[in-house]
Amino acid sequence: MLAAIAVAGSFRAEMDVDTYVDANNPDQSFSDSHTLWASSEGGKHLKEVYLSFTNRFESQGILKPEQIKFATLMFNATNVERPGMIRAYVVHGATLPASAWNYKPEYDSSVSAFVNIKENGSYSLDVTSLIKKAVEICAQGCPYSIALTADDSASVGFASSEALGNNNPSLEYAA
Repeated sequence: MLAAIAVAGSFRAEMDVDTYVDANNPDQSFSDSHTLWASSEGGKHLKEVYLSFTNRFESQGILKPEQIKFATLMFNATNVERPGMIRAYVVHGATLPASAWNYKPEYDSSVSAFVNIKENGSYSLDVTSLIKKAVEICAQGCPYSIALTADDSASVGFASSEALGNNNPSLEYAA
């Protein structure tokens, strides 16, 4: 019988799909956009960002949430229309390129992380609790995503993987 061997190290998750969904365009996909939008108004989410990652936990020997030492999501705010709080949540499953508001993935609101976006620039967000949750629900290989939502009537555009340069979102974690 073969047993998985835990391997310590740092890993960079491979981005599968990045997109956003828009309540005002409920059937439209934005997976080819250079800017990913998260916005809210009056306490209602209007646009949400979804970042889908290829799951390599099992092949990296990560089978239990407690093996994750830290995880960081890095992204670039490229268009801050209204500053405010951006929250991150884990999604059980992949985000498809055709995702739209009317058929967007549901995120798990039991665990979240947040960052206050004040101006254009690079940001990093401690998503350790989210990646631990992703390991818990997806250790055996299911895909997972991270959803970014805006609070406080914020409206922030982030560089996508389609944007020029190395400004696209990235996820790193250590076990």
